[in-house]
Amino acid sequence: MRLVGTLLLAFALVSLLILFQNFWSLRQQQTGQSQAAQLGGLLAPTLAGLDDEDSARRALQGFMGEYAKLRRDAEAAVGPVTVLLLRADGQPLFRSGPQQADAAWPAGLSRQVQDGRALMVYIATGSRWTLQVLEPLAGDAQLARWLAVQIGPSLLMALPLLALPIWLAVRSGLRPLRDFTSRVGALDTRRDLQALDLDLRYAELQPLARVLDELLARLRERLAHERAFVHDAAHELRTPLAALGAQAHLLLRSLDEPGRRSAAQALQQDLQRTAHLSQQLLDLAALDPAHGGASTEALELSELCGLVLRQANPQARQRGVQLSLEGLDQLRWQGDRRALYSLLQNLVDNALRYGARAVVLQLHDTPTGPLLAVRDDGPGIAPEHQALMFERFWRGPQRDEPGTGLGLAIVRQAAERLDAGVRCGPGLEGRGIGFELSLPRPRL
Repeated sequence: MRLVGTLLLAFALVSLLILFQNFWSLRQQQTGQSQAAQLGGLLAPTLAGLDDEDSARRALQGFMGEYAKLRRDAEAAVGPVTVLLLRADGQPLFRSGPQQADAAWPAGLSRQVQDGRALMVYIATGSRWTLQVLEPLAGDAQLARWLAVQIGPSLLMALPLLALPIWLAVRSGLRPLRDFTSRVGALDTRRDLQALDLDLRYAELQPLARVLDELLARLRERLAHERAFVHDAAHELRTPLAALGAQAHLLLRSLDEPGRRSAAQALQQDLQRTAHLSQQLLDLAALDPAHGGASTEALELSELCGLVLRQANPQARQRGVQLSLEGLDQLRWQGDRRALYSLLQNLVDNALRYGARAVVLQLHDTPTGPLLAVRDDGPGIAPEHQALMFERFWRGPQRDEPGTGLGLAIVRQAAERLDAGVRCGPGLEGRGIGFELSLPRPRL
C-alpha cells in the first residue's frame, strides 16, 4: 500500500505541476501578450481604410463574432474583451461590451484600473473615429479557480483509471516477494537450515535469494561447528569426570595411608585438569563475537608481558624451564586487555608444556604495529599439522603431555577479537616453534 500511495502522490504532484504550468502560461499571456494590443494593432489599420460607418460597423461585427468563438474559454475565466468604436463627436458607433475608456486615459497601450478591475487598454484616435480595446485582467485567485474548474474534473476522473492499474501492477509485482517471505517464515530453525532454492523469475529478487542462501549456508556451518564443539567438550569433560569418580572411589576404599595419599594426589591432578578445561571453555565463550565487541583501553605491553611471565613462573620452575622477556622496556598500545592477556597466557602455557629448557617472550615495535612472539625449544609442530593446530580440541602427536587442545583455539579467537594476525615462526636455537602476534595500529 505504501508503494501505491507513493505512485498516487507522484500523480498528484504531476497534476499540480500541470495546473501551475497552465496558471503561469495564462498569467504571462496577460502581461506579455496583451490581447488589447494585438486587437488594436490589427483593427486600427483596417478601420482607417474604410470610408463609411456602415462598413466599419459590419467589419467589427463580423470580426468580433469570430473572435468571441475563439476566446470562449478565456472569457469564461476573465471576462470578454470590449471593442468600442466612437465617432468624432464621441457617440458610439459599435460596442461589444459595457465598458468604455475614461477620457483621461492616454492613447496607445496602457494599464488602467476601472471600478476596482485591472484593464489593459488600447486607444487609437483617427480623423473619422476613435477605437478603444479594453481587456480585463484576471487576478491570481481568479485564474486558479478557473483552472481548477476547467482541469480539476479531468484529473479527478483520471485518478481511479490510473490508481486501479497501479494497484494491480504492484500487487502482481509483489506476489513473488510475498511467496519468498512465506518460504523464509516457514523455515524450521530446530532442524538443519536447508537452502531455499527458489526459482524466482524476477531479476530484482534473485540477488536477495542468493544472499539469503549464502547466509543460511554460513549458519549451517556455524551450527555444525557448535554441535561438534559441544560434542567434543562433553567428551573431554567425561574423561576427567570419570577419573575423578574412580579416584574418589579409591580414596574411600583405600585402607593404608600410602594408598590414600596416592589416590588423593591423583584426585587433585584430575581436579586441576577439569578446572583448567572448564576455564578454557569459559575463555572461549567470553571471546566469542556473539558476546559483543572488544573493549578498548590504554595498555603498557611490557607490563602485561611481565605479568603473564610472573604468573607462569611457578609452573616454569616446577618443569625446570627458564622464562625470559626480551625487547622493549616500554611500548604503549590501545586494545582489549582481557583478550590480549588470554592470548599470551595460553601461548606461554602451551610453550611450557612442550618446551625443553627455555621459553622467551619477545616484544618489538614495527612500522605496522607492535609484534609479540613466544618461542620455545621443544619438539615443535610439523608443517603438515600446522593447518590444524588452531582447531578446537586438536592435539598433536605428542599426547603424553596432558592438555585439552583448546589453548591455540583460544589464541586464534583472541587474535580475531584484537583484529590481529597470528602466525608460526622459528623457535629457539633451531628447535621448537614460535608464535608471532602482529597487533594493529593505533599505538599510543
